[in-house]
Amino acid sequence: MTPAVFKPMAALARLGYSVDVVCAGSFCRELPLDHGLVPFAERTFGDIKRLEPPLGWRGWAQARFKGLARVPDLMTVLHQPAYEELMGRDLTRYEAVMTWSPFHSVNSVMAKVKAQRKGVRWIAQFSDPWAGNPLEIDIRTKLWNTWHEPWSIRRADHIIHSSPHSLDLMFRGMRAPLRSKTGVLPHVYNRDLYPARPKANNEHIVLRYVGVLYGRRSPEPVFEALGRLFQRRPALRGQVVVELVGLVPPEMLQTPAALALPAGTIRTVAQVGYLESLQLMYDADVLLLIEADVRRNLFLASKVADYVGAGRPIVGIVPPGASQEAMQSLGAWHARPSDITGIESALEGAIDHVRTGYSGSNCNESFRSMLSGEHVARQFADIIRKG
Repeated sequence: MTPAVFKPMAALARLGYSVDVVCAGSFCRELPLDHGLVPFAERTFGDIKRLEPPLGWRGWAQARFKGLARVPDLMTVLHQPAYEELMGRDLTRYEAVMTWSPFHSVNSVMAKVKAQRKGVRWIAQFSDPWAGNPLEIDIRTKLWNTWHEPWSIRRADHIIHSSPHSLDLMFRGMRAPLRSKTGVLPHVYNRDLYPARPKANNEHIVLRYVGVLYGRRSPEPVFEALGRLFQRRPALRGQVVVELVGLVPPEMLQTPAALALPAGTIRTVAQVGYLESLQLMYDADVLLLIEADVRRNLFLASKVADYVGAGRPIVGIVPPGASQEAMQSLGAWHARPSDITGIESALEGAIDHVRTGYSGSNCNESFRSMLSGEHVARQFADIIRKG
């Protein structure tokens, strides 16, 4: 979550705004630690307050009953420290207070603050739906979200989503009249975080995926499509490498389609820090965007913006929804996860694009600029000024 918040807020700071940050400390073992952006944040932002779980009886109870302390999410243990920190500040100094998901429970904290400090302008950003999230399976979390979401929606002065589909989900039915205080702003890339050197020359054509694979988000369609492409164009065998950067379940690499590819076609790289992931995107020949095979994708992942910022050709294996629409606007090759023929065609187009000797992106530059930190920061500034 840190990069998704840092990038637009750093761009807002470059517009002349003074940005103070209240965030979680490094208390949670379930979340990987990545300190790569800390030097950038300390140079960019003013006061940075890192919160830790409370001590005393409250801390003991949360540590003892971890099941309850994780409902609705991992930030639950910081609710009281966050509330006390915000109530202890002179919030009239700020033009607005902004909260960021996907740890949505932070919004319930700010709703509680807003009840006491009605004059504070609150802008709530959502990276994905809260109540009604189709990917949420925990019944306790579902109930908690359903109870707290309306309270937060009523008290927020402005609500931002990163996808129109997730906004539609939140403001369906009787909430439709509240849409006047909403907007859609995408995740962004920050050009200063990428290498300033020329792209690396790869021995093979490297098709690189950066991120976690699990469940229905699987590389299997890529393996199947690539196998078919190699059968039709055997000269490509040995020239192409699929590199998976991040956590990959071992069973995904043991399927018949994976094992049928030439030895060395599939490479895995352990999970890396955020800044290193941007370097790997920058040095790829083609970037693979692999989404879960679902009926409709409501979310536009922040990784999409990072891919676009890297300036490399993109092949999207995406279902209908937010990511597919982004690929269409970008002019990138794409196909649905179930469309192996379409994926084969998309991979072939990207590989031939690289084989012609052109290492840059083939994207729509107008759309690319819409995902830049500078562009979105100006829109954030407009929302702040309207307060």
